[in-house]
Amino acid sequence: MPITRFLLLATLLTALLSGCGQVMTIAPGSSLERLQQQAQQLEADGNHQGAAQLYLNAARTAAGDERHTLQLLAAGSLVRGDDTDRATTLLDELATVPLSEHNRQHYTLLRAAIALAGQRPETVLTLLAEVPESGPFIADYRRLRADARLQNSQYFRAARERVLLDPLLTDPEEQQVNRRAIWDAVNSLTDQELQTLRSAPPPDVLGGWMELVELTRLYLQQPDALAEVTPHWQRRYPGHPAVGEFLDRLLDSMRAAGQPPAHIGVLLPLRGALSGAAHAIRDGIVAAYYDTPEGSLRPQLRFYDSGDTPDSAVAAYLDAVTNGAQFVIGPLRKESVQALASRIPLEVEVLGLNRITDPSLYNPALYQFGLAPEDEAREVARLAWRSGHTRAIALLPETQWGERVYTAFAGEWEMLGGRVAEVQRYDSGKADHGPVLKDLLNLDTSKARHQKLARKLGKDLDFEPRRRQDVDFVFLAAAPRQARLIRPQLDFYRASDLPVYATSRVYSGRPDSDKDADMNGIIFCDTPWTLEQRASWNHLQRGISEFWPNEAIRYARLYALGIDAYRVIPYLGELNEGMFSAYHGVTGNLSLSDDGHLNRTLRCAVFRQGMPVLLEPDAPDTQAASTIR
Repeated sequence: MPITRFLLLATLLTALLSGCGQVMTIAPGSSLERLQQQAQQLEADGNHQGAAQLYLNAARTAAGDERHTLQLLAAGSLVRGDDTDRATTLLDELATVPLSEHNRQHYTLLRAAIALAGQRPETVLTLLAEVPESGPFIADYRRLRADARLQNSQYFRAARERVLLDPLLTDPEEQQVNRRAIWDAVNSLTDQELQTLRSAPPPDVLGGWMELVELTRLYLQQPDALAEVTPHWQRRYPGHPAVGEFLDRLLDSMRAAGQPPAHIGVLLPLRGALSGAAHAIRDGIVAAYYDTPEGSLRPQLRFYDSGDTPDSAVAAYLDAVTNGAQFVIGPLRKESVQALASRIPLEVEVLGLNRITDPSLYNPALYQFGLAPEDEAREVARLAWRSGHTRAIALLPETQWGERVYTAFAGEWEMLGGRVAEVQRYDSGKADHGPVLKDLLNLDTSKARHQKLARKLGKDLDFEPRRRQDVDFVFLAAAPRQARLIRPQLDFYRASDLPVYATSRVYSGRPDSDKDADMNGIIFCDTPWTLEQRASWNHLQRGISEFWPNEAIRYARLYALGIDAYRVIPYLGELNEGMFSAYHGVTGNLSLSDDGHLNRTLRCAVFRQGMPVLLEPDAPDTQAASTIR
């Protein structure tokens, strides 16, 4: 789930408040205590600049360690107010000042908080590499390290940091927030990771969290069965932090969310240009429907042809409502989703299978869910940024799709602080992209410099063209055929050391090591359905391949869309509200934004020896033992 800068700051510096409130030993009723109370009240009212100025005014008449403490408190207020530039200036003034150990820890925490707000998790982890053994900041170190791991998609390590944080907390509300964060991190792991990363036997605390997540996935559609097996889990993990309030709330949420509507209508364009895609989504819904465990409730499911126009889609919706539908999946066409969004109020809730971008069309009864390529482009931008890159060049086809994908990538990339140095467009009908690549890599400029120097010296010079050195990676928008041509040509034009990032379009969905060997090194993000092995849904993939062998690969991601569209319905009311900040789906980890959009966090992979290999940010390291008791 993408985390906005504002939410990051709000989260991470709510944590820092606990530490910052303890950095001075203040006599009750003293002027310093009154100062801090005034500053905290200003912050509570949203006036972080005013709070910072109070501390800075006091710092002018203070000396030594107390002066530094007040300056750090001012910087903390500024960071909480999202004025990281001014906070950085204050911290820069203290960079060479001898600080007490106390203030040095506070200074480091603030630097780390700013780095996390800028989505630089590796910088955070470098700054906070050593957790203090004593002092008021230990919990804040653990929180920020956990947030950095989470931002870097290192869910296992984020959970481990939170488990280590838990016994440091004394406030019951803070403990529940932390335990919810542990749950969210562990619930972001794949089924395979839950199996392979749990190395310690009971009563290991982190292992207990992982086993509890496995149980909820196993009994996702059987909340009563989950309630029956949890006592056995409690005996295996006596005294586990989840026992009590957390587990009670989890079971209540499962019961509340586990009941699907009694009657679901599905609107799809079953004839016409989109009929192939529509039938794949329909069959994915049907596969999920019949995969319901025995004894669980199955709703009545009825399909309607939504046609090719917004009017026909609205008519199909009204037919479904008239026939008793309590929830509607579809339509698929964007214009049809817009037509329903404009209908206020909607008679029953709708999960549209496309996304609209006009905020004026927000409808509280309409959820929006789709496989938009723009989502993937933004995720690729975040992945590249987290990897430490700042300067990109982009290569895209001369198509509407290419422009859409690039616009989304560039918007996210520049919002993060990255720069796109150059963009080139290629003809998808050609095999030789040499001229475009030479322009993109500035090879002609290198050649021109050589020729100019040779003329000036009046003699021939040995020459090897040198690509531009002012960029970190290539963003490539391409289908498999073109990607297989472009990657080797990048190598030929001396860019073999430049990382290449792409969307799922580069991968056909069918493993083919011979053809895809030419894409070795390309990093891309895709659905768990396409990339994960040993997952709980593998039997569904086998069934779909058996029943629809010709369509199973071509429409693989659309089958996954149908499965998630059906399965997520009972949990829509719980996302971001109950115990499910995200739903672990086959199209990605699904979270719900305030505007009703279902956002997907994808899995990312790299081609090695012609095969997509999952990036494993949680691979064990020297500190990765999960044993925490």
